[in-house]
Amino acid sequence: MKKFLSLVLALVMTMSLVTVSAGAKDFTDSSKITYKEAVDVMSAVKVIDGYTDGSFNPSATLTRGAAAKIICNLILGPTTASALVADAAPYKDVPTNHTFAGYIAYCQKTGIISGYADGTFKPANSLTGYAFMKMLLGALGYKADQEGYTGANWSINVAKRALNIGLADDLEGDFNGVKAVNREEACLYAFNTLKATMVEYDKNSTVIVGNITIKEQSDAKEMANTGKTDGNIDKDGKMQFAEKYFTDLKGVATTDEFSRPATMWKVKSEEIGTYTDTADATYTKKVEIGDIYKDLGLGKSISAKKVSVYVDGVEDASQPARDITKGDDKNKYGDNGVLTEVFYDNDNDSVVITEVNTYVGTITKTVKATDKKDAYVVVAPESEKPTNFKNEFETDDKFEDDDYVLYTYSLKEKEIESVAAATKVEGTVTVAENSVTNNSDKKALTINGTKYNASAKISGENLSDVSVKQDYTIYLDSYGYMIYVEENEAIGDYALILNIKGGSDWYLGNRVELLFTDGTTKIVTTDKDYNAKKGMVKNDIVTYKVNADGEYTLKALPTEKLVSAKSSMNGQTLTNEPLSMENNKAGLKINNTIYTANSASVFVVADAGSTDDFTAYTGVKNAPSINTAKAAKLSETADTYAYCKSGKMITVMFVFPGKDVEINDATSNALFVANGSVSNLIHDNDGDYFTFSAVVDGELKTVKVAQDVKVDGVKQTEKQIKENFGGLFKSYTTDKGIITSVKTYEDYENYQDVENESAVNGTVSGIDKVSKEYTVKLGLVKDGEYKYTVTVDKDAKIFYVNTDDEISVSSYSAIAKDDNDVVYAVVKDYMVKTLIVYEQDGNDANPVKPELSKDVEVKSVDIDTPNTTITYYVEAGKKDLTTSDIKAILADKGCKDITKSKDGTWTFTYDGMTFEGVTVVTTQVYVVTFKCTVDKYTVTPNKVTVAAGETVKDLKLSGGTGWTNYSVSADEGTATATATDDLAVTFKWEAPSNLAADTQVTISYQA
Repeated sequence: MKKFLSLVLALVMTMSLVTVSAGAKDFTDSSKITYKEAVDVMSAVKVIDGYTDGSFNPSATLTRGAAAKIICNLILGPTTASALVADAAPYKDVPTNHTFAGYIAYCQKTGIISGYADGTFKPANSLTGYAFMKMLLGALGYKADQEGYTGANWSINVAKRALNIGLADDLEGDFNGVKAVNREEACLYAFNTLKATMVEYDKNSTVIVGNITIKEQSDAKEMANTGKTDGNIDKDGKMQFAEKYFTDLKGVATTDEFSRPATMWKVKSEEIGTYTDTADATYTKKVEIGDIYKDLGLGKSISAKKVSVYVDGVEDASQPARDITKGDDKNKYGDNGVLTEVFYDNDNDSVVITEVNTYVGTITKTVKATDKKDAYVVVAPESEKPTNFKNEFETDDKFEDDDYVLYTYSLKEKEIESVAAATKVEGTVTVAENSVTNNSDKKALTINGTKYNASAKISGENLSDVSVKQDYTIYLDSYGYMIYVEENEAIGDYALILNIKGGSDWYLGNRVELLFTDGTTKIVTTDKDYNAKKGMVKNDIVTYKVNADGEYTLKALPTEKLVSAKSSMNGQTLTNEPLSMENNKAGLKINNTIYTANSASVFVVADAGSTDDFTAYTGVKNAPSINTAKAAKLSETADTYAYCKSGKMITVMFVFPGKDVEINDATSNALFVANGSVSNLIHDNDGDYFTFSAVVDGELKTVKVAQDVKVDGVKQTEKQIKENFGGLFKSYTTDKGIITSVKTYEDYENYQDVENESAVNGTVSGIDKVSKEYTVKLGLVKDGEYKYTVTVDKDAKIFYVNTDDEISVSSYSAIAKDDNDVVYAVVKDYMVKTLIVYEQDGNDANPVKPELSKDVEVKSVDIDTPNTTITYYVEAGKKDLTTSDIKAILADKGCKDITKSKDGTWTFTYDGMTFEGVTVVTTQVYVVTFKCTVDKYTVTPNKVTVAAGETVKDLKLSGGTGWTNYSVSADEGTATATATDDLAVTFKWEAPSNLAADTQVTISYQA
């Protein structure tokens, strides 16, 4: 039986002997891991790890040969096991020089393993699920011979017990005991074993009287846990496997970002991760309460008082808690495309219902990772926008600008939690259904013979406006519901008609001259006379397709989605229909009407005064700046033609500026230049320029600045650039990548009561913050008084420039009070959007860090919730920690924003997490020195640190021989022998509850 248990523990506890160490959550193939919680936890406790290439290889199996090595390492220890050799081949397919020959030979001789009937062992073969479960049950204390895990039907008995106690919980699909166990399944089964309760037997004896054998055996009973580890896994007074063998592992009940029940796993104070519990019932459409009752297998109703309902992580008045009663077919939760999960707590007979909506949006920006920030995308909502919407989501997944994506949003955390590409379906609508009662179950489109029901969050074209027999594109959510609808207005690319037959004023026949979106023009042959038959005229925007013969088919766009603005002169009177657009600005005006553009908007702009030369731009970042609002003559105006596929969002725009219109086609925004980072003048093929460290659109870059750069239109000398160029600039212009001109912000001093953008541009020194109010104070005037007090936007970009003129990304929490740091800030809508602190020598206002009393020695700090524990030592004797001491200890541990409430609890941030309402438990330890009444005998260890009332185990009284059956006592505290042999007495010592100083304890012994 010892051999069997050893084998079991070897497999559970020492899988890592087969592989090598890797990070618990940083495997290169983590996307292939199904049982992430199990793999993360088992990796963190070093039961199983990854390979040298950083992978985990979840589908790989554990071979019989490798298992033999594991068993030997456990039974014999790695050193002895590594010396094992096979004097003769144990099996005909295991020669003496086989990698695992020594291990296999040993296991064969001890009866732990056996080969096949043909005399082979098949060391490369894997272990079955039945075999692995049998080993895990043994680890939990089940006896194989007594439980029927040997002989006929052993596998049935193993499976019945293993499944009954949850060893296969969360397995995808049914348990197949015949199938080989792969690495991640092994992790899952072992992880469930950690959470399973151990068993023991009261009686297990055999008595032989003559020819009669009497066996006295009891059934397995759950092992009790009355120690400190009870609650590490389950506070039930029972011994879970991890509470016995992995005492540093804790599972803390919590909730995830959508308020679903979850578990946060920790090893000591280091967090492994938070993992959502598996729901007891899951739905993606409306579900009646009666069905929830049935699916949970309830035998009685659950009162609404014991039901919690959350929508996107918060309580929602539209979805109140209701009684969960049998047969209720009136009240419902969820909707089409809403992930509704139900969690039933059997212990307190309560229910948590969570609804997670799927929203649709488009990607407006993708940002690559830097050494300061992970890669992220910016999402623009297309359906309803969640409350307090924040549009950034960190991801390494690749998206194109304007891709339609599905996203979930936590109102609890106020952030996007997931982003995924939406499935695209194109075709002709044959049936359109639309309910006037707004019932999503009765909204659907049939495209190409397939019916698609509407999601609760459907957006785009109103289904009541959808025309049958027209082509549409729809996007589906991850559950197959239609979430976005748009009509296919275009048959191909876009073009502007430059010339077309109109009477006899142009080419005869079916011909038009087109201006394409790449800026090229071409006279093409069409399949019909589009002027005569379709009424198309010059400056119409159309879509087109070309057949194999080069013949063009044109399609007119809806007139209500076309925009035209053409200025004119009547005698001396100018009728100006102005255009106002600025590079990298989403908003623009055509004839005083506001439109918007994005990264997919296409702008085709003629050279000033030309109808032959054009430049094409894609995206607002690349679009030129043109403003004809102040035109005094026709040559200062611009003719504009645009198409807006959706609302007032520019899809394509053609612009014909007059000869006197200024076109600035290389302007960008948000530039900060560190003036002390200037290089020497550089001469190369690009030109003559200086380089500076800078922040460009929120990203750290090195920029090139022309030797004669213009600041607000004034050309600078090289000397002025080297001595004074720098600070915040509202916009800049480049030529071949070199900044040739910059425009400064309006001074915040004159615009404090205006919503428009302005800046504090290095004109003040000194900074402080009001942490809880997300507010900064800028420009120290005198003690405690500052020139400006401004709210900081939650999404503000914050940077620090050190005294070596090096720029680094920072955060609001990192802002420290300083009297002489120079401050730069962009303010818009009364909030700081960008903040740059330029550090100066002689910083004399660093916040005073709490100081720890000099006589206090901190032994350990365990950051946790609801209790954080501090263990400390004071040589002088009993001393209670002051509030300042605790603050100093927490700050030294890395905690920030530390506050203490009136009720005595603490709040702080640690490792990126906020801990609120924490009770700080302080435990003072004392040095206890042991000696024996007889000097020639010693106590090992002879010196320990211990708290009042704490027990020290495994002390040894030794010296000479003959200690068997001796007991011990102490002149202070309580000493109790726990084991004796010829060489020593092993004992434990319990410190007195009133221990308040270092002390010496004398140990006596008695036969």
